[in-house]
Amino acid sequence: MARKLRFSQAYIYTEKVAMQRQLNMVAGKRSGEPAWYQSYFLAMVEHDRNKALLEIEKARNAIRERTLELQHTPPSNPREVQDLVNALTYLGILLMHMGTEDGNLLWD
Repeated sequence: MARKLRFSQAYIYTEKVAMQRQLNMVAGKRSGEPAWYQSYFLAMVEHDRNKALLEIEKARNAIRERTLELQHTPPSNPREVQDLVNALTYLGILLMHMGTEDGNLLWD
């Protein structure tokens, strides 16, 4: 039960961010998202299992690179460090779920 709740939270978080992103585009605003976020977003919304594994690895690498950059530069916004932690957590949940018997992605 707790595991399903975490999956739901990850999906809701991703959907919430996607909706905000669409609102920003409609409003004509620049999203101001850090570069690592695009990789993370693509990993979370990929529907093909094989492609998802590749996208997850790309996202994890982008997050690691940004974490290293943050040792020398300030975050792009006050929440970026927490966003990086959350993104790694949700990618881990997605990978863990893909490793289960049914092996489905979160939205299958």
